[in-house]
Amino acid sequence: MSKYLEISISRGRFKKIREWNRRRNYYFKAVKLNIKIYIAKLIWDKRRKSVFDIKSIKTVLLLRNEGTIGDVVVSTPLVKCLYESGYTVDLLLTKSSSVAMKYNPYVRHVYEAGDCNNEVFLKKFSHTVAESTIRTLNENNYDLVVDLCLFDTPVHRMMLFRDINAKFVIGFNKWSCINHYSKSISFENGKEHVTKAISLVAHNMGLDFENNQTYDLHIPEAIVREVRKYLNSWEDKLKVVINVFTGSPERNFSREQLSQTIEMLNEKLDNIIIIILDHRKELSMPLPNNVEINPFNSLHHVMELIRKVDLVISPDTSIVHISAAWKKPLISVYKNISDNNDLWAPGYKEASQIIVNKRKISDVKNVPELILNEASKRGVFENGLA
Repeated sequence: MSKYLEISISRGRFKKIREWNRRRNYYFKAVKLNIKIYIAKLIWDKRRKSVFDIKSIKTVLLLRNEGTIGDVVVSTPLVKCLYESGYTVDLLLTKSSSVAMKYNPYVRHVYEAGDCNNEVFLKKFSHTVAESTIRTLNENNYDLVVDLCLFDTPVHRMMLFRDINAKFVIGFNKWSCINHYSKSISFENGKEHVTKAISLVAHNMGLDFENNQTYDLHIPEAIVREVRKYLNSWEDKLKVVINVFTGSPERNFSREQLSQTIEMLNEKLDNIIIIILDHRKELSMPLPNNVEINPFNSLHHVMELIRKVDLVISPDTSIVHISAAWKKPLISVYKNISDNNDLWAPGYKEASQIIVNKRKISDVKNVPELILNEASKRGVFENGLA
């Protein structure tokens, strides 16, 4: 996996002061969060920790009620592994991410929590699961809840666990004094890929995960036919999907970067069709004749497009992990965030990861050039050179 790092160095006599201020702010934020977690523990934690007994587990609820579509995609190998090992599997997801599991045959039920930002998810005492959903989850009498959140323990977790009332709960890097967690799995955030965390859950349940690490996405045949019909008219062309927008404006490509990337691709190739993903309908700019905006509205149409094209170009977002499901040639662009670059990397040899050290990807002018260099190095365009 190739990485390019454009380094920007903060200068000036106040550099050290700014660094100390940042560290102080992070420290006090962590202290405030820990105080809230301890208060939540006093109010909602169990009196005693349950002794984890794998033999008594038949029903499993996976928690991703903070997650995006990418979080759900990377969890799919565990879902399949649990199902094939004889477990009944349910999921608690956000409303916006639950669509990713709409056609998955290995899930009994998908329940929805309200969407929320990280601030609300981590720091609020109350969760975003409706009372009617909580009653259903409680009545399901789960043997095991798997908390797949890899970072800080959300303040609301103790309340949620009390409401669900499962026999056991597994989590990552949890305080030993929180009795709701029957087992805490050690995981090095920022140093290991997210699939390692998923495999650790399977390992702690005594499951064979070696042959179940591929992301597992399911697309209805009707959608497969629609996308095939759409792409048929360009059967002899090299097909490229470019994703422009993410859930965070700081990770988006700029319109200038998109325009330059398209121009450079067209200079390099004479047999290319480019499909732009613009799910929010935000893009308004003139486009060459060989460039189209994705005409489909559903996530599963996008999945099938990615499955069928020759190259995907995307900033750090769910499209990266959808591409990984089929090991598609991918050029991805990430901001330089130490606890993200390895954890959420594409994670397969057909993908390139460009890392830029700017607050916004759109501030790095040579992103189009870096993308084309990676594509050329990987020989993606060898059969389509002008």
